[in-house]
Amino acid sequence: MTEAEFDALDKAILLELQRDGRAPFTSIAARLNVAEGTVRKRVNRLVDRGVLRLMGIIDPVQVGRTIQAIVGIRVGNGHVEEVVEHLRSLPQVRYLGVSAGAYDLIVEVVVASNEELYQFLTKQLRQVPGVVASDTSMILKVFKDRYEWRPYEDDQPAARETGE
Repeated sequence: MTEAEFDALDKAILLELQRDGRAPFTSIAARLNVAEGTVRKRVNRLVDRGVLRLMGIIDPVQVGRTIQAIVGIRVGNGHVEEVVEHLRSLPQVRYLGVSAGAYDLIVEVVVASNEELYQFLTKQLRQVPGVVASDTSMILKVFKDRYEWRPYEDDQPAARETGE
């Protein structure tokens, strides 16, 4: 689904669900001045097309995973897929992406302690066949997390313009 296939109502529904993923379709419909069935059909279409996923998001800090780090990994020639398959199975890895630039892979690691991060880096990551080198940066404080990304917020009229 391309952005051209979204209209203002789709974007407004997406923003409403980002504000409260548990909001009833009736409440969203009332806020947007449309029928509940319209919201339900639009949400189902967005889910079916892979644009929207509805899920619970766990805050790592609130469940004791207070240490977050970004790890840039260099991989030996021809081993990227093997390393990806190995890393994606590790519970400490929250995000894993192939990148262009100084690193072949960028990984976000979430653990409970510095000791656990040390064990991950020295005992697990270094043992993965194909990993040549890594650089680690600790995240000291998170100001924005991916679930807060709102690409269509500027497209919406201000509340005062809609009579709210």
